[in-house]
Amino acid sequence: SRQTYGALKMPQAQETAPPNADADTTEPPVGIPWWSAIARSRTWTDAVLPTILIRVVLLAFGLLAVVIFRGDALGGSWLDIWNRWDAPHFLEIARYGYGPPADPARIVLFPLFPYLIRAGSFFVNPVAAGMVITFISTLAAAAGLYRLARFDHGRATARWSVLAMSVFPTAYALVAPYSEAPFLAFAIWAFVLAREDNWRAAGILTLLAGATRIQGAFLIPALAVEYWLARRRVDRDARWLVVALGGPLLYLGVNFVTFGDPFYFLAIQRRVFTVATVPPWVAIQTMIANALAFKPTEDWVTIYLAPLVAFVVLALVTLWTAIGRGRRASYFVYTALTLVSFATPRRRQAERASVAGPAAVRCLDAPDGCIHDAVRHRPLGVLRGPDTRAVAKAACRVRRRRSRRRPPA
Repeated sequence: SRQTYGALKMPQAQETAPPNADADTTEPPVGIPWWSAIARSRTWTDAVLPTILIRVVLLAFGLLAVVIFRGDALGGSWLDIWNRWDAPHFLEIARYGYGPPADPARIVLFPLFPYLIRAGSFFVNPVAAGMVITFISTLAAAAGLYRLARFDHGRATARWSVLAMSVFPTAYALVAPYSEAPFLAFAIWAFVLAREDNWRAAGILTLLAGATRIQGAFLIPALAVEYWLARRRVDRDARWLVVALGGPLLYLGVNFVTFGDPFYFLAIQRRVFTVATVPPWVAIQTMIANALAFKPTEDWVTIYLAPLVAFVVLALVTLWTAIGRGRRASYFVYTALTLVSFATPRRRQAERASVAGPAAVRCLDAPDGCIHDAVRHRPLGVLRGPDTRAVAKAACRVRRRRSRRRPPA
């Protein structure tokens, strides 16, 4: 049964129920085979099936684009075109864990998704395993989003919501073996089950989300607000919100067991990725300055312009959850916390002398032969092209000169 928010919503004008809400059921007729029931359900026809078709188009488009524009990038399997940016890092964790011979910098990635890849690797190769996981997760997220939208809106709005999720410019992250798709599925269904008053399942899914990405921690206060506004008291099932803390705690435990420090990832962020935490207004000024100061190139677009655009979009979404139709306090809490976290990190200016700054930093700390190591690992996905390789080589030469100048011990 669906729960209405009524007086439990943030203050707003009285809303009417979605048109034909009672007749617009997603349940198929009773007494028919399960496969026929799935095929007849509106969740399948309005959410899952369109998502499958869009995924097929995205896979074909991605392969065609590589063949036309970057034919030299085709290696063995066609799936390897998706093995870029963070994907090799997840696969490295899936193979080795966080300890040696894995790069210690991999600790910034949360553990659940790479270990799901490890489990799937018993049946298919790791890249295929990661993409199967993201495919299934995307379908689950589409079904959950459709159901979540139907709580407050009509069928058409729910369908458009799923379509927007699937064709948004960054939807490629739901195709590649990245952690966004499983996290999205866990987060959406946590909200769905919370609104259905199933706090045990909501707490477990929040735990899984917290073991997948750092944003999973933001679900806990959001669902706490949802719980309080729905109950106005604390019952026994509120303990499942405490269980949800297990996701972030699991990640801190991995840090402690592997490196002896539960907050080791913060040191990695500062040392390897040159990220410092600053007030939001400082980070916003830095994002704007970076977007305006750098020459428009592929790396400038992905590393400096894209974060600014993402921040603006997220700010508008946060505003909509506060004042828009169907606004909800728990949605606002989650998006606001995400916005604040997005606006607090800033890369230090000293290492941003060029787009290849992170690569140069890695080379300065690496032994001889570091250019091979840097190119192979691509710490931020920016080691591409002759310019960035030249910067990396120059950094390696500086490193070697420093080594020769050191007096013998």
